Amino acid sequence: MKINYLILIVLFVSNWSFGQSIHTSLPKKNNKSDRYMFYLHGKIIEDKGVNGIHPDFGKFEYNKILDTLSKAGFVVISEARAKDTDTDLYAIKIISQIDSLLKAKVSPENITVVGASKGAWISIIVSSKLKNDKVNFVFMGICGDDYDYSQEMFKVCGNVLSIYEKSDPLGTSCSKILNKNGCLTYSKEIELNLGVGHGFLYKPYKEWVIPVIEWARNKK
Repeated sequence: MKINYLILIVLFVSNWSFGQSIHTSLPKKNNKSDRYMFYLHGKIIEDKGVNGIHPDFGKFEYNKILDTLSKAGFVVISEARAKDTDTDLYAIKIISQIDSLLKAKVSPENITVVGASKGAWISIIVSSKLKNDKVNFVFMGICGDDYDYSQEMFKVCGNVLSIYEKSDPLGTSCSKILNKNGCLTYSKEIELNLGVGHGFLYKPYKEWVIPVIEWARNKK
């Protein structure tokens, strides 16, 4: 398994563009041939800022995650959200930015929304409200048994990848979402086994970074 991951890393790195393109909102000029990735972080950054440290999981390596995704050749859009950000209102903000890209003739297949923990909750709302069956989404570390999956917000659309960590009690399988019939075009779920609980979201582990990059490149 280690050898396989090493091969994958070499293959991906050989195709990566090492120019850095990270923005807190959409750049003024958008190239329709670029690939755009919205990265929505976890709640700890709302609570403690970009240098906040969790007592169990350590530092949420926000800037390192953005850097890793950007160096993979994506125009990354991400900002440190304000404390107690309203998820519905923030989802509307992301939808507005996606609509701007679509109006600029960016292909929906070149747009990916990646959410971690609370960011994944926002991503779910975006997916269900945007109702575009070609935009890519990644939900990480959010699903569980406590939600009412009959709600309209769980009728997600697009190409959806779910990633969760086996040892994480805070985010489990999203199969109940992926099995619902919204306007879901394609879906896949990956279970990790890193043994770090919810901390798998705190660092750019290759175990989730590589599948996310592959998904955003439409290599499903």
